[in-house]
Amino acid sequence: MFDGYRSALALPGAVRFSSAGLVARLPNSIETLGIVLLVSGQTGSYALAGALSAAYQLAVAVGAPLTSRLADRRGQTGLLTVLCLANAALIALLVLLIVNDSPAAASFAVAALGGLTQPAIGSMVRARWAAIAPDAPTLRSAFALESVLDELVFTVGPLLTSVLAFGVGLPAPLVVASALVLVGGLALAMQRRTAPPPAAPAEHGERGVLGHPALFLVVVAALGIGGVFGMYEVSVVAFTAHAGQPGMSGVVLGLWAFGSMLGGIVFGGRHWAGTLPRQALVLCGLLSVALVPSVLVRQIPLLMVATFVAGVLVAPALISAFSLTERLVPVRLLTESLTWATSGLTVGFAAGTAVAGIVVDAHGPTLGFALAVGSALGATAVVAAGQRSLSRSVRPPEDLPPAASIGPDPVAGPTPGTPGPA
Repeated sequence: MFDGYRSALALPGAVRFSSAGLVARLPNSIETLGIVLLVSGQTGSYALAGALSAAYQLAVAVGAPLTSRLADRRGQTGLLTVLCLANAALIALLVLLIVNDSPAAASFAVAALGGLTQPAIGSMVRARWAAIAPDAPTLRSAFALESVLDELVFTVGPLLTSVLAFGVGLPAPLVVASALVLVGGLALAMQRRTAPPPAAPAEHGERGVLGHPALFLVVVAALGIGGVFGMYEVSVVAFTAHAGQPGMSGVVLGLWAFGSMLGGIVFGGRHWAGTLPRQALVLCGLLSVALVPSVLVRQIPLLMVATFVAGVLVAPALISAFSLTERLVPVRLLTESLTWATSGLTVGFAAGTAVAGIVVDAHGPTLGFALAVGSALGATAVVAAGQRSLSRSVRPPEDLPPAASIGPDPVAGPTPGTPGPA
């Protein structure tokens, strides 16, 4: 495996664009938690904090498929430059509005615009790997490498957010996120030699992404999994705050991502028996069970253990979902389809943060954790009900692209990326 990583990184320009992509997508793991911490600290309302974070993430879910399609059709360089400049400026403006107690409507509007302009860095980096990789094994190793980096993002991000928020000031995480997306994104945009050329237009009569109904089952299931992440994040922030140790929220969420990284490396590094629809069903069910202990714990050390254990199941569940997505659409539509699946996660995350914020304000974090269990069970039910449809629609292995990629972006909040090919 390490030989494959070395071969991928030896390709011309690979280290440069992969490093720039790592810096540019680190804000994905900072922004939503940063919004929750800043707004809840400024106003004392988890409902408002969750709603504003949800507005940002919903806008990301809307904008990501559109900007990904534009990047495929027009090329990355110009679009990426515009998106990074706009996104960095809007995040900085959002901080100013919140700290100056501006009207909520203005904050929501700026948060939505910021989400619309968040660049899909992960998918753009993976498109570059696909353009320069000389063979299937190298491309597979490159995608696995990006998945590990996604996990690193969501291990470091929450910890960095907490250190900055409680060591420097509550606005600091979002200010740093603004700078990182600007520096990393522009560094990636400047690397024109590795940017993939615009895609050829679709053939007449070929179905688009929305012409593949089975894909919607994955997107709906992703809504449920995303809901888990949003509910869990808000509940963790409230739990640690109620325990008198608000700075521990980043540590707990970092353990979630670290556990997911370990689970993803093990799951993604070997072949597993069973069809992809069956794997997705089993893993979503196991995630539901693994989340139950968080409802029962009353102390931060026990929450840390419960969170780590649940995190181990996150990446395998996501790997199965994104692997299903790959098998349900033609290769030409893969990037956009993965973005739709990621948008499902993002919408679920946004709804989860909003709902959990209201519930936690009224009833405390324990019920927020219970909602996360319910959301995971909902995803399991969707996959269970769709087993026959998914099995009929999955393409055989010989029709697959040479490498099995995963989600094009790490999902905001406690959600890690999805390491390793399934």
